[in-house]
Amino acid sequence: MSTTTDFVGRNCPHCSAVDSLQTDDVMGEVACTACALVVAMGLEENVFTRYNENATYEDVDHHRERNANPTAATSAAGSLSAADPHMSSTSSKVVLHPTMLNCMRGLHKKAVLPEPVLDRGIELARAFVGGRRARGQRVERQPDVAAACLMIAAEEAQQPLPLAEVRCLDSSLGDVELRRADIVRELHLEDSERRLRDTFADNLLVKYILKLGLQVSLYLPHCKRLLTALGRVEALAGLTVADRVTTALLLARTAQTLSWEQGTHISKGKECDLGMEAIYANFSSKAHLEVTKVNKIMHLAVDVLPLIQAAFQDCGEPTAGKRKVDKNSEPEASGSTKRVKREET
Repeated sequence: MSTTTDFVGRNCPHCSAVDSLQTDDVMGEVACTACALVVAMGLEENVFTRYNENATYEDVDHHRERNANPTAATSAAGSLSAADPHMSSTSSKVVLHPTMLNCMRGLHKKAVLPEPVLDRGIELARAFVGGRRARGQRVERQPDVAAACLMIAAEEAQQPLPLAEVRCLDSSLGDVELRRADIVRELHLEDSERRLRDTFADNLLVKYILKLGLQVSLYLPHCKRLLTALGRVEALAGLTVADRVTTALLLARTAQTLSWEQGTHISKGKECDLGMEAIYANFSSKAHLEVTKVNKIMHLAVDVLPLIQAAFQDCGEPTAGKRKVDKNSEPEASGSTKRVKREET
């Protein structure tokens, strides 16, 4: 059965006026302010105001905070709109469909993202939906749009949310990449999208390293070198950027044939005593990825491990030459000091 929320943002079916429908949650009616006709009546109670016997104290408190402080969301949206000149100031007035909000909040909670990421995602969704409604266009596949907005917001906060993780958290999503392209075109975020793509791999690598509780300064340079080597192997050309990041990090943890930089000491953790499948499963659970997909990617990488090792050696160690110069310069310095001491005596 339809609710009053289903008519929010729609055009009047009688006079085709845009944003002219006014809802009455108590009476369950929707009327047009332009032609003064009742569009629908006898609607079900709003999802936010209906009685829910299974509601928790957290749900009730969240609902009360939203009603008690309605200007907080408006002020936050205003600051985000001021930061982005392409976003309209009226986007904060757009009411999103509960399906879109629930999808975004569910992904945000499952992915354990900061609260500003959710606020930014809602602002992007409001700007996108508001632009479509102003032109009288429908917003199709609203859960996919919500997921795409949250992905963009997460990347802006340097907390990338790859597509594989999104699909693992919500298997009902469709073509999220297509909706993301629509959002980028609608909000004119082409320049921002290019910058996000340039930093996506590094930010995702840091995120995964921290999830595993590893030392960033130790693993980041080595994994970035592995990423360069993986890009040179033709057999792995079909992998996405997120898949290559996963492969590089797991190879750094498991492949004993890959040499580390000289003078680098790697402490063996508890994972080193486990099997390969257990390490892959542990990473999949922490990164919110499907175990079968991670195993498939790693089996492909293990099959071409000699090619990866050859490409890894060709990349070269950026600090090797510098260390060799330092070692060769030490005897000269010690010899000069000895000559000075002999002359003094």
